[in-house]
Amino acid sequence: MKKLDKNRTKVTQAAQLIEENLHRNLKVTDIANHVHLSPFHFQRLFFAYMGEPVNRYIAVRRLETAALELTNTPNVNLLQLALNCGFQTHSAFSRAFKKQFGISPSAFRNSPEAAETGVQQGRPYLINQPPRQVIEPVEIVTLRPFYFRFQQSRGTYEGQFFHKSDLDIGAYFLALLKEIVPPDQFLMSCFPNTPQMLNDDTVTVWYGGAYSERPNNNKSYNWHMFDAGTWAVFEHWGDYKFLYQTWNQIYRNWLAQTAYRLRDEFPFEAYSGTPNYIDPAKQLTRIYIPLRKA
Repeated sequence: MKKLDKNRTKVTQAAQLIEENLHRNLKVTDIANHVHLSPFHFQRLFFAYMGEPVNRYIAVRRLETAALELTNTPNVNLLQLALNCGFQTHSAFSRAFKKQFGISPSAFRNSPEAAETGVQQGRPYLINQPPRQVIEPVEIVTLRPFYFRFQQSRGTYEGQFFHKSDLDIGAYFLALLKEIVPPDQFLMSCFPNTPQMLNDDTVTVWYGGAYSERPNNNKSYNWHMFDAGTWAVFEHWGDYKFLYQTWNQIYRNWLAQTAYRLRDEFPFEAYSGTPNYIDPAKQLTRIYIPLRKA
């Protein structure tokens, strides 16, 4: 395994440890020891690949979890909620919550719509304030309308879609390219909703091919039409299993600081090769984020 992939794997292991222990008093030294890195080197790697400092990442996830619990269970005991989300006292929890969402937990319980929210669709209580940008789009483009023919899969493991042993997305893409009317734009995946954590069994992904015109045939396929619009394009080089880290940088670092906001359309990935059939080190994925001016 190359050093870059080893580093990304360690960040994945750290993020998974955080997800499993949000209720505990996690310390940077404990997480660094878990992935066999010095605290200094670990914090540099985590910020580089995840887009924000590890302590901030933990705090944001704890507060997002608390807000979701208050939304789903309004009568939850606030002290117990604080402890379940890794806060040592009710007062520490209340201060952090109000600073993050602009209202106290008790006020949020009664009027969640009054809270400040983040920019990411599907995760309104994920609010980030990164200290500096670690990623920039390679270009801002305007795409014409196109048609997406897709199949559907479900679930992520360690942030990765298409992890199931019985799903060979590469073979499906190869078959798609050999059809009489193959996709003339690109092979792609898109995401109707957003994973709520690294391991999310419910989240949906669509995968298939993009066409400039919808083929005129009698077969019954799933189709989605993407309207014309503006997109920020980011590049991810390397193994697909680490794509979630680049997505994390985009949403939790770049989007939090840009003058753009998300447009009401699905983000997607376009692949330069066929997944599972090329050297991971040579894999290039272009990530398209739908934008509008704020």
